[in-house]
Amino acid sequence: MSFKSFLLVIFLGVLFTGCMPKQDDVKNVFQSDSANIIKRDYKKSQKLLISFKKKLDLRNPKAFDKSIEKKIYALIESSEKTLLLKYNNKILENYKDYLQLAFSKDTIKNRNDFLVLGLYYSLYDAYDIEDGHKIIALAYEKEKLHKLHKNLQILKWKLKVDKDLNNDYLFLTWQNNWQIELEKRLNNNEEITYEDIKNLTYIKDGKESLLSRSNFTFEVLLTQMIYNVENTLFALGEEPKKLAIDAVFFLFI
Repeated sequence: MSFKSFLLVIFLGVLFTGCMPKQDDVKNVFQSDSANIIKRDYKKSQKLLISFKKKLDLRNPKAFDKSIEKKIYALIESSEKTLLLKYNNKILENYKDYLQLAFSKDTIKNRNDFLVLGLYYSLYDAYDIEDGHKIIALAYEKEKLHKLHKNLQILKWKLKVDKDLNNDYLFLTWQNNWQIELEKRLNNNEEITYEDIKNLTYIKDGKESLLSRSNFTFEVLLTQMIYNVENTLFALGEEPKKLAIDAVFFLFI
């Protein structure tokens, strides 16, 4: 069947059923299977990012601006690029600027917001959201998606290990509170005994124990985002590349 014949079938179907399809239904009719898969991958990552922000702000409550909290959620949910932060009186437009500030060793106010927006604008750029609806998968730029895949792997590692100039973690994620307190005392060259460990605030108050499990929620969320991008790349006929451990120390690309 030719494309014109296909259009005629759709038109006649609408004519004789007496009802108009919804705009999204029309889009899906003309969109290739691969393009639909890619669209779903992006939407899944959107939801994961919203969960990521909620958990990040809860774990690092002093590191985000409450006055723009709702704006950021609305931005992600609506797939827009209408909120650009400033740093040193310069408007930041590129996702790399946000990510570099998020992981800067300097004192950064509202670090969470730079990380979340850096993540969001990485997705926004790689999936070409600004260019609108994609009819076929070939309309996507593969190189951008490969960059996103690499950056997410780098980010996943840096989120766990990066520290500031005071040797404090940039973000609290997997760590138990007693581990943070113990590490600070060790960094001050204190000699720690078993009694000292039992008297760490969160252990002494019964809020945590030495057997308390680390929080792997953030790692799981980022792993799922990475999987979504890999699924997108497979839909495009591309082979995602896993970074070697030494490669995760590279800068964002």
